[in-house]
Amino acid sequence: MLKFVFFLLFLVVVASFIAPIRRWALEELKAFSDSLAVLFLRITSQFESELTEDGRAEQKRWREQQLRNLRGLALRSEQKRRGQSKEPGERS
Repeated sequence: MLKFVFFLLFLVVVASFIAPIRRWALEELKAFSDSLAVLFLRITSQFESELTEDGRAEQKRWREQQLRNLRGLALRSEQKRRGQSKEPGERS
């Protein structure tokens, strides 16, 4: 078991010197910590406990709208990034 822990530690040290892996790992760590913070806040704040059925439905619609907006923003950002990576004289 100790050899396995040392092997994992070795992999982490080696991966920390490779920039793309380091960036990816940090982004995943931030996303995980954000998820934990949201989960903690929801558990401790009794989120939505005082809402009526109409209020819950409205909150659900609002969340769905926010997710659609975020997906659209990500799509536009990706399209813009692809457009900038093409050669100046190149047309699609």
